[in-house]
Amino acid sequence: MTRTEPRTGARAVPPGDLPGVRAQLRGVTADLAAGRNCLWLVTDAMVESGLADELYRGALFGTPVRVDVPPPPSPRARGPEPKREPATGEGAGWATGDGGARADGHGGAWADGEGDGWADGDAGAWADGDGDGWADGDGDGWADGDGGARADGDGGARADGEGGAWAAGYGGARADGDAGAWADGEGDGWADGDGGAWADGDDLPYLDLSDDGFDLDLGWSLDARAPRVPAPRTEQPGPRHDPHGLLARLAKELSVDADEAVATLVDPGRGRRPVVGVRAWTEPDDHDGGTSPGPGPGSGTGTRPRGAAVERLFRLLAAAVKDAGLPPGERPRLLVVARLRDLPEPLPDELRHGLGDTAVHWWWGALGRLDTATAVAPILDHGPDTSGRDRDPLAERIRRAVRSETVVEICGPDLELARLLALEWDGAQHTLGAAVGRCLAAAPAPVPSACPPLRRIGALLRPGAELRQAWAAGAVVSWEGRLRAHVGVWHPAAPADGPQPAPDGDVRARLTALVSQAQQRVLAPWIEEARQRLAVRALGHLNRPVATLVADYADRPPAYLGGDPERAFLELQVGELLRAHVSGALALPPRDAALLRLLVTTRNVLAHRSVLYDRTLDELCAELSQADLRAA
Repeated sequence: MTRTEPRTGARAVPPGDLPGVRAQLRGVTADLAAGRNCLWLVTDAMVESGLADELYRGALFGTPVRVDVPPPPSPRARGPEPKREPATGEGAGWATGDGGARADGHGGAWADGEGDGWADGDAGAWADGDGDGWADGDGDGWADGDGGARADGDGGARADGEGGAWAAGYGGARADGDAGAWADGEGDGWADGDGGAWADGDDLPYLDLSDDGFDLDLGWSLDARAPRVPAPRTEQPGPRHDPHGLLARLAKELSVDADEAVATLVDPGRGRRPVVGVRAWTEPDDHDGGTSPGPGPGSGTGTRPRGAAVERLFRLLAAAVKDAGLPPGERPRLLVVARLRDLPEPLPDELRHGLGDTAVHWWWGALGRLDTATAVAPILDHGPDTSGRDRDPLAERIRRAVRSETVVEICGPDLELARLLALEWDGAQHTLGAAVGRCLAAAPAPVPSACPPLRRIGALLRPGAELRQAWAAGAVVSWEGRLRAHVGVWHPAAPADGPQPAPDGDVRARLTALVSQAQQRVLAPWIEEARQRLAVRALGHLNRPVATLVADYADRPPAYLGGDPERAFLELQVGELLRAHVSGALALPPRDAALLRLLVTTRNVLAHRSVLYDRTLDELCAELSQADLRAA
C-alpha cells in the first residue's frame, strides 16, 4: 500500500503507521495472545484496495507461531477436470471413451488414451507412451515408445496408443477408443458403444441379445420390458475429497491428511500452538461441498452458502478444543479476515455470543480525523520555504490547515478519496464542488441506493443489522462516534471530460455545512487567541474607568470577577469590544481596530454555519500573522 504520489513526489503514509489502524491491530493481537479466535470484518473496498490483506499480514505475522493458509489455486492453475462417468463399489473407478481410465481401490492408478499412465499401490509406477517408463517399489511397470504403457502396484493401469486404456485397483475401470467404457467395483458398472446401457449388481441387468439362431432360456422374461437406465451413482463432494478445500490446504501446511488437520492442532504432544490465518475472501463458493451460494446447507443438492468451509473450521476447532480441555493459553487460534458476504449471515453474531470463544472485530469507527489528516499531510505539506522569497509563512500555514481540515471533513475515513481530493483541489471554495465530483468519478464510491435512511446520529460499537450491508458497501461509516453517510451517497460524480451537473440545494447545503465545520475547527482557536491579545492591548487605550466600561458593555459579566474589573475586562468578547470602540469608550489603533472588525465578521459567519469567502479567509490569515508580529 505504500506508494509515491505521482504529482507531488510525496511518499504515502503506510496504513500500518496510522494511529487508528495500530489501535485495531493491538486489539486483535491482544485477543489472539489471550487464546481467543478472532474474526475481523472489513468492507468490500478494503479487499479491493489491498488494505485488508495488509491488515491480515500485520495481525498474523505479529504472532510468534502461525500458519498462513494459502488461497486455493485458480481454476486455470488447477487444469481442466476430465469428463468422467463414475461408478462405485468398494473401490472407486471411472473411465472415458477418449481412452482415459482411473481406478482407486486401496491403491490409485490411472491411464489415458494418449499413452500415459501411473499407478501407486504401496509404491509408485509411471509410464509415458511417448518414450520409456519406469516403476519402483512393490509394483512394477513398463512402457514402450509405440504408445503402450502399463503400471501395476496394488492397482494396475494400462494405456495403448490407439485410445484404449484400463485401470484396476480393488475397483476396476476401462475405456477404449470407440467410446466404450466400464468400471467394476463390486459388481457395478456401465458400458457405452453406439448406444448406452447400465447395470447395477443389486438389480437384474437388461440384456440386449442378438438373434443368432440359438434359443437361450435364462428364465428371464424380456417381453414388454423397457431397458432400465438408472442414473450413475455419484459421491457427494466434501472436504475429504476436495484437494483444494480449506481443510486440505490447512492440512498441507501441517504436513498431515485433511482428516487429521484439526486433531493435529489440538494434539497434546504438540509444542507451541499456532495462530491459523485465513483470508475468507479468497475462498470460492463451491469448496467443501458447495457448488454455489445458497440460503443454507440444506438448500439443495451439493449446495452450501458461501463461507461454509470457514464456519465448519470454526465449529470443528471449537469442538476439538473443548474435547481436549485446553486452557486459553495453550489453544490453537483462528484469525479470519472476511467481508460480510464471505460468511453465512448469522455466523458473526453466533461467534460473538460465545461460539468457540471468538472475538469479533468490525472495521467500524477504526479511523478518525487524525488518521485522514495524517494520510493527506504528505500531499499538502511540502515543508517550509527558506529560499528568501517574500512570503508569509504563518498565513500559509493557516490556509493549509483549513484546506487539510476541509478535505478531512468531506471525505471522512475514506483515505483514497481524501488523497485524490487533496491532489485535485486547489483550496478555493468556488472550485470545491467540481473537484469533489471529479474525485468521486475517479474513485469507487457507493451509490445512493446503498444507503438506508439514518434514523439516528449516534454510532454503536458495531453496525446494526439494518446497516450492515450499507456498511459493507462503504455507504455508511462511523465517524468520530457518529453515523455518517459517505459523500458519494449525496454528492453527484462528475467526470473531468463530461458535463458538470448543477448541484441542487441539498447538495450545496451539505457541502456548506461540512466546510463551515472545517473552518470553525481551524479558525476558532486563532480567533480566541487574537481576541485575548486585543483585550490586553486595549487596557492601555481606555477612555473610561475599566469598571464603568465592563458595567456598560459586558452582556453577561462574570459574577466571580465582580471585585476584579480588569480581569472581567479581559473576558469581553469581540462584539462587546467592538461596541466599546465604536462608542468611543475604547480607542484602538487602526490596525487593531481593523483586526477586531474582521474577527467579529468571521465569528458571526461561522456561528451561523456559513462559509468564509476566499477573500475574507485570505485577509484574516494575513491580519492574524501581522498581529503576531505586532505582539512580539
